[in-house]
Amino acid sequence: MNTIWKNHYVVACFIGMLSIPTMLNAADFISLDEHEKKLVAKGDIIVREINAPGKRGRTFEAVGLVKASRNNVLKVLKDYKKYPEFMPNVTRIEIVEQRGNDAVLNYTLTLPLGNIKKYRLKISERAPGNQFSTIEWQLQKWPELKMEETITDTAGYWRIEEKSENDSLVLYHVYTDPGPIPFGLGWIVDVLSKNSVPEVLLQTKYRAEKHFQLNPRKPEQKQK
Repeated sequence: MNTIWKNHYVVACFIGMLSIPTMLNAADFISLDEHEKKLVAKGDIIVREINAPGKRGRTFEAVGLVKASRNNVLKVLKDYKKYPEFMPNVTRIEIVEQRGNDAVLNYTLTLPLGNIKKYRLKISERAPGNQFSTIEWQLQKWPELKMEETITDTAGYWRIEEKSENDSLVLYHVYTDPGPIPFGLGWIVDVLSKNSVPEVLLQTKYRAEKHFQLNPRKPEQKQK
């Protein structure tokens, strides 16, 4: 187990077939069994691998409780230019296009040993529900890139459920197919998927909670 997992949180891993929606069909709720609910309530982050038959890549998701409002979590996730400040391996974000709730972003990731990967995503915020919000993304073509410079596919979503005024249950779900990997560099697969998933949620949690401390929600005034 990675030492950062031990230092920051307990991780419960559930490997195999799970009745969780695929990356392109986010459900209207975050599914947790009773054991998982207890772990999340203690402050643990759950990491689950989702079996996706017929897919070459791997799908992982992380679930945890964030001590911040849904709105503050959304502000962090939609502040794309700031991603290099806290998102693991992200060293550059270029906003290609942004209209309404949709954005097209060019990502540059710097991996160990100086390996660099680039890809383009279309990110869309779905119409929010009464107590939940969803942000989805899919890979887009970036014609100028060579095959060895990019990845074959990725897609996923964030799911934010507001549990109380200052608590949000957050799920980060991502499918990644890095494509052909040169001999001896198989670790890139884990860096782009299994290893980064809990860290992405953890850093987002830290960022949102810090933002909430600086910008607490003002209590609503009751009319007399």
